[in-house]
Amino acid sequence: MSKKYSIAAIIILAILVCLILCIGGMFLSHWYAERYFEVSNDENPQALLGDSFGAVNALISAFAFAGVIVAIFLERNELKLQRKDLCFQQQEFAVQNKTLQLQRFENTFFNMLTLQQRIVLDLCYKDEKMGKTVQGRELFFFSFEEMVHSVKPSDEKEDIIIGMRQYLAMNGLACYDNCHTPSYFDHYFRHLYTIIKFIDTSDLLSFEEKNKYTSMVRATLSRYELVWLFYNGLSIAGKPKFKKLIEKYSLLKNMREELLALCKENAEILTRKNVNWHILLDNGYSGKDYNFWVTADNADFSKYYVSAFYSKNDLKEGIWAIKEMQNFVTHVTQ
Repeated sequence: MSKKYSIAAIIILAILVCLILCIGGMFLSHWYAERYFEVSNDENPQALLGDSFGAVNALISAFAFAGVIVAIFLERNELKLQRKDLCFQQQEFAVQNKTLQLQRFENTFFNMLTLQQRIVLDLCYKDEKMGKTVQGRELFFFSFEEMVHSVKPSDEKEDIIIGMRQYLAMNGLACYDNCHTPSYFDHYFRHLYTIIKFIDTSDLLSFEEKNKYTSMVRATLSRYELVWLFYNGLSIAGKPKFKKLIEKYSLLKNMREELLALCKENAEILTRKNVNWHILLDNGYSGKDYNFWVTADNADFSKYYVSAFYSKNDLKEGIWAIKEMQNFVTHVTQ
């Protein structure tokens, strides 16, 4: 009710102002004309009074025109303010939209990470000969160090190979994909690749933010998970796609190279050159596959580029260390 009264009061006040201007202007112009202009006796006084309205009309028209100009400027300023408010609203909406998208991304990411841990817990291997059951994360260690592999190279009796480490030493990485043991981890590696790819293909994140989420994934990997990841990235299954992501996000950064095997191909290099792998150990190198399958040349796709083990901040240091290692290995095997 008070708002209606205020509008009515403004209207009444405007009418009063117009009447005052009209009547006051009329008498003022009439007085001015009689005082300062010569008027003959035969002129009609009513005509003079009527002519005085012309000055009032001109004055009111001038005020009206000035009011129109003022209204245009006021409206222009109001439009500017509206545009600014609209811009702020759009920016606020963009921030809210990004926040919602980030929340959806994180919900999906953490659900995938939880599922990855369930996949690890569901890993199971039953060794009927030994009467032993291995479950969960322990299987990564057991399969690499203790699992019995039976290999029949000819018509002779089977060769008993203990662990994937010995299998690689006897048969080489070329036979990795022919071995049944990596198949236990097929689901594990497929889903791990899916998580990293999900992060990598997100348009919402910068590289630094993507690296933060992949670091969370890397933090969940145990020592022997990293060992298996190393060989999976060099295998037929992992080299076309997963290896690039391993290098891009330094997924092998915390890997302990001394846990790796020395594959048959690399052992034969040392044998042909009549070099004992202890020479590598004595000079501070592991004497394992890391010394042969890591390179500072990003055009060499047969090996891991150094970024798989060194993040962006310490990549230069890593390149220097790898080049020094390559020079030494090349020197002792020449």
